Amino acid sequence: MKLGRAFGAGMGMGRTCGAVTGALMVLGFKAGRSENEREARYRTYDLVKSFWTGFEQSHGTTVCQELLGVDLATEEGRRLAVENKLFSTVCPAFVETAARLLSEIRP
Repeated sequence: MKLGRAFGAGMGMGRTCGAVTGALMVLGFKAGRSENEREARYRTYDLVKSFWTGFEQSHGTTVCQELLGVDLATEEGRRLAVENKLFSTVCPAFVETAARLLSEIRP
């Protein structure tokens, strides 16, 4: 949990959704190591593209601020997110989509 903490809330700045950045870490792990690191890197890039496209098709964007409609880079935006319970009512759908897409992707 500590390793991925900085990825939440779009890296704390409302940028790329934490569910997306966390999934990218998993994709790197799924692609594994290879004797040919360049090949493994390119295979990972292909997996990322597939995941990213699927997430955007499901939600229209990968940008946290656009997904939530508040700017988490500001104190006001974070306050609104908490008051409106966005992290518990909206974000779970993004995590669910990320998990589903990860389960469908075969390295």
